[in-house]
Parts: sequence; structure tokens; C-alpha cells
Amino acid sequence: MSHNYKRQEWHKEATISLLTGTLYGASNTLTGHPMDTVKSKMQAQSGFMNAKEGGGGMTSTIKQIFRQEGLVGFYRGVIPPMWGSVAYRSMQFTVFESLYTGLGDRGGIYEQAVPMTGGLKVKTCIAAFCGASSRSILESPIEYAKVRRQTGQTWYLRDVYKGFGLQWGRTCPMMTTYFLSIDSLRRHTNMFQSFWGQFIASGGSAAFGFWLVWPLETLKNQVQAGTKIEGIANPTIAQRIQFMGGLRGLYRGILPGTISIFSRNGVAMIVMQRAQKLVNDLGLRD
Repeated sequence: MSHNYKRQEWHKEATISLLTGTLYGASNTLTGHPMDTVKSKMQAQSGFMNAKEGGGGMTSTIKQIFRQEGLVGFYRGVIPPMWGSVAYRSMQFTVFESLYTGLGDRGGIYEQAVPMTGGLKVKTCIAAFCGASSRSILESPIEYAKVRRQTGQTWYLRDVYKGFGLQWGRTCPMMTTYFLSIDSLRRHTNMFQSFWGQFIASGGSAAFGFWLVWPLETLKNQVQAGTKIEGIANPTIAQRIQFMGGLRGLYRGILPGTISIFSRNGVAMIVMQRAQKLVNDLGLRD
């Protein structure tokens, strides 16, 4: 999925993906964190969440952050997700590429196409699901720490897996959709032959996956931030949905979130493709 070069042994592909995925993770966070902070505050910080608390749209939130915290406020909490992104994004590609290559070597049913999917192979679907799930395990503690810092709070080691159910429910379908979309675009288009094509393919696939699970992203952020709802310390999911104004309210922050997701994954894919080309040019796959 992460390249079109001739594949070697599964463990070699896993090692290469671990290294190139590290660059993907670092560039992803540095590009997208400011708008991700805007999104998180709109979703989970008191005073930003809805009209009843004085919260507004994306533009007013940006102005409020700048007025209260300056430019540094947009990068609040960037250190945990920076290192975390390197870990879980390199892991997602490592697991995907090792399974994709290893299952492909076995042939048989793994090389068969799933009906009515435009040629998606069984090995691709298995690798996508496992890569997404492995990311969830590493990502949950990092997301918890990031959201706590973005919303001006302290994080605690004992609570790092708080909201893990929502985290997995959000990440697994989101990233499975991403992997499968990228695979389809590689096979059916020539988008990966240019910088702009790589940017649009990766950014668009990531945004589409996020849109599918956006309500879970909002709920996850609230649970990880420990957001109180009208004085209730541990509100139910139903109470959170009602407070946000119904299901439509759970899509709060989708504009800055989409900007962040599209740009960060677009830039990161370009960086990773350059790294994959360098690996190949240096003969490290031989």
C-alpha cells in the first residue's frame, strides 16, 4: 500500500515501513496540530463547545485561542502526539506491510479479490484491519494525553486507556477505510505519480475515513478530556449527545478537523513516498 516497488521478504518490508512510517508520523503531527487543537477545543473544552457556553464556529475559536494563549496555544500538547504519532503511525504501516507481503507470499485465498469491491484482495482487507487495530492500542494513551493538554488539563498515567472503546471504534473503521481507499486509488488511477496526486489521494482518503466516524471522535475527546456536562461529572453517552444538540451536534469541529486531517495526511504521504523512493534508489530492497 505504501509503495509500488517490487516487494521483498515480509520482515524486510516491515522494517522499511517502520522507518518510513516514522517520517510519516512526524510530518503528520507538525502539519496538522494547530487545526486539530481548534477542533478538540470546539468538541471537548468548556467555553468552546456550544452556543450555550459561548462557543462559536471555527473562526471565532481561532480568535479566542490566539487572544487567550497566543500562537503557542495552537501547538499546546504537541509533544505527546508528536512522539506518539511516530510510534503508532509507523506501527500501522509496519503491521499492514508485513501482513500484506506475508499473506501475498502464501497465495491461495489471500490473493483472491473480494466480490463487488473493485478488485480489493483478501490480503489487503486483513492487513488493513490488523494495521488499524494495532494503531488503536498505541494511539489511545497518546490521544488521551494530547486531548487533556489541548483542553488545558493535566493527564494521569492511571487513566491513559480512558475511552479506549470509543478510540478503537473510531480508529479501526477509519484506518481500514483509509488503507482500502489508498489501495484502490493506486490500482485504478495514476495519482501517486505526482506530488499533488499523492497529497490529494492520501488527504482525501483520510478525510473520508474520518467523516464516517466523526461522532465517535467527538465523544472520545469528551470522555478523554473528562468533560462535564451541565455539572454532571460522568455523563452518559445519551446525555452528551443531548447536550451537543443531537447527532448533528456531534459533527462539531468538522471543518477545522477536515482541514487538519486532509493537510497532515497529504503532506505526510509525500514525505513517505520520497523516503520509499530513497530506500529503493539506495538498493536497500535488494
